Amino acid sequence: MNYDAILIDADDTLFDFEHAEAAALESTLSTLGFDLAADGWIDTFRRINARAWADYEAGRATSQEIRLRRFVEFLTQYDIPADPAEVSRRYVDHLAECGHLFPGALHLLDTLHGLAPLALVTNGIAAVQRSRIARAAIADRFTAIVISEEVGSQKPDRAIFEHAVAALSTSGAPDPSRIVMIGDGLHSDIKGAIDFGIDAIWFNVRNKPADPAIVPTATVRTFDDLYPLLGIPG
Repeated sequence: MNYDAILIDADDTLFDFEHAEAAALESTLSTLGFDLAADGWIDTFRRINARAWADYEAGRATSQEIRLRRFVEFLTQYDIPADPAEVSRRYVDHLAECGHLFPGALHLLDTLHGLAPLALVTNGIAAVQRSRIARAAIADRFTAIVISEEVGSQKPDRAIFEHAVAALSTSGAPDPSRIVMIGDGLHSDIKGAIDFGIDAIWFNVRNKPADPAIVPTATVRTFDDLYPLLGIPG
């Protein structure tokens, strides 16, 4: 085993967030009489949502603010006469029901379980993430579950990484060179880990463009690619 502690992201690393996002939004919009055959609605929402979460990660908005703001923008763009707060509530409720993991995610967690302390470190709404973790039945694979809304800091802030490592350190802090962060977020996960002084494996399952200013320890696109980097059999 190449590491003594592992931090891993949730959405688009273990959970197929695009699947969850589309299912939750479709369920929400169908109750409003929205024409789901309209062109580009999911891509429009994803762009709006990505900007909102970027503001959250940068500390420019709270999670409560972005929950409402994204639907104010989306409903205005499609001229949907609905209360953004109520639509947001429905969407969050539906999202909490979506615990769909990527194929291979459960095998990875089962393989890692017991080999090294493992922390799930996620930016998100606590009630949603806790519900999805429970639905996927993966909580017992983790030594610690660290959710930004619960700890009051979000990736890429140093504080959330400190919290996660402290939660894993039952007998003194591990050597930083023996800690790794695995995640899909080039800014939140990878830059955050690099700035914290630990290894960072970019799980680029969506084939996102690289940023020459952010250089991960390694880049993988599948779980199978992870095993040799972690020093364990797949």
